Amino acid sequence: MKLNLSFFNFAVVLTTLLLVKTTVAWHFNIPRLHTLQPAGPTANATVHFTVTDVHDNHTTTHCSTSFAEPTANSTNYPTGASPIACQDPHFGWYFSSFSGLGNFSINVIHTYIDPVVGPSPQTLYGTGFLINEALVPQLNCYVLPTGAYGCAFAEPQYPIVIPVTSVVAKKARKRFGGARMA
Repeated sequence: MKLNLSFFNFAVVLTTLLLVKTTVAWHFNIPRLHTLQPAGPTANATVHFTVTDVHDNHTTTHCSTSFAEPTANSTNYPTGASPIACQDPHFGWYFSSFSGLGNFSINVIHTYIDPVVGPSPQTLYGTGFLINEALVPQLNCYVLPTGAYGCAFAEPQYPIVIPVTSVVAKKARKRFGGARMA
């Protein structure tokens, strides 16, 4: 059987195969994470973490935010509708689920230029799984004598892994928390 593919069809098939094959192996690492809810009705919750894109030359950045901890039926935490920019504004993040500072899922977004693919930016989307003490045994949650509640994770050798679930390579600009992504 003779296979007759035009150059365009060949390029589309090859690109699709490469993205499917490499997306499975691509992921983000979170080697450090800290959450804190100080005691008091007006104290804001904070989330700090370090994230590394292991595909893009191990690019690492710090991400954090502060927000009034949600009450029942509220969503005043970072969601997909309002991702938060990290120190490197090419990274953004949000909670895909949130039940408290010791029970949540983080999604990570990273936009960068891959010279192999071309001048248009590639955006990696990582979808996190549930992070809590039962599923991430190294996550240490605690209550301080002041009543503050928090959780900490620091395992550089065994980071939390956020798999890349999609890759988009198109000329699109997205804003995270007011920062413009190239």
